[in-house]
Amino acid sequence: MNYSLVVFPAALLMAGCAGSPAGAPPAQENAHRPSLFLALPSTCNTPDGMTLDASGNIILSCPNFNEPQYPGVLMRIDPQNRLSDYFATPPHPDTRRACPMGLEFGPDGHLYYADNQYFHDQNYKSRLVRVVHENGKPVRAEVVVEGFKLANAVRWQGDAVFVSDTFFDLPDRPGQSGVYRFSRDELRGGPLRLRPAPADPHLIATFTTVPNHRNDLAGSDGLAFDLKGRLFTGNFGDGVLSRLTFDAAGKLTANEIISRALTCTDGMVCDRKSGSLYITDSENNAIHVLSPDGVLTKLWENEDTDGADGLLDQPCEPLVRGGELIIANFDMPFPGLKNKAYDPHHTLSVIRLR
Repeated sequence: MNYSLVVFPAALLMAGCAGSPAGAPPAQENAHRPSLFLALPSTCNTPDGMTLDASGNIILSCPNFNEPQYPGVLMRIDPQNRLSDYFATPPHPDTRRACPMGLEFGPDGHLYYADNQYFHDQNYKSRLVRVVHENGKPVRAEVVVEGFKLANAVRWQGDAVFVSDTFFDLPDRPGQSGVYRFSRDELRGGPLRLRPAPADPHLIATFTTVPNHRNDLAGSDGLAFDLKGRLFTGNFGDGVLSRLTFDAAGKLTANEIISRALTCTDGMVCDRKSGSLYITDSENNAIHVLSPDGVLTKLWENEDTDGADGLLDQPCEPLVRGGELIIANFDMPFPGLKNKAYDPHHTLSVIRLR
């Protein structure tokens, strides 16, 4: 798969945003210089999604695309930053691979993760999987939705779960991707089987990655709800940032592009204390911040690195824990990224926010 990127002219911002596209790090770089949060073993060679459980543990997904001899797993990092096994994700019956990526706990206390099978089979094999918890411990996995192309991010809001699908691979609609919504009640029975996009009624929003010099059509990637309940997503391929707005009944009322200033967006998270959104930029080894009033700025950027000292090494997913911004480094290079090679250092970085 080609996760390529496009470079836009600087400062193409909308909806009152102002920001700094890829370039030199900001003047305050020393204050936000990443440091090493945790070095991971080879069994966690491709860290990706992160979420917090009720006890303050980080649950980390590792699809392990870089060294597929290791199975995809979920790991736990406790409040003292000690790493341990959490759950062995079951392989797909056809591909024999488990590929957990975005994940979040639902209001039912169970953990939901996107099982991205696109790297192994592009024929609608990706799934949404529920890890059933009893007495706070994971006990088994259940497939609740099947039929995605590249299931990526997972976010809950109220009694609904939202999942991004980064590729539709439609010959007549190149570059199209989307976000699906499923109610909690719909997930109580056997697994739902999606109709191929765009026919399925659970598809609430679509996005089109524009043609670019790298011919990358990767679309909707990370997801994050802000404090007003608006859902943000961005295209990996062209960096376009979009915002979805809902009415009181949860019906979509607007799908707006709010920024064209970036060249890549990957994972994103809302800091529930400040209301700011933190957005990883895998192309440029960077982190960007969208303030609650719509100002887009760059928090940090560094050149190519092996990540051993904690600098960003193809950052893919951010997580806020207290006053820390923790970043997973995917380190799986695609053409055109600053990250040129996979290396033996598998890391999470951290930036102090307050």
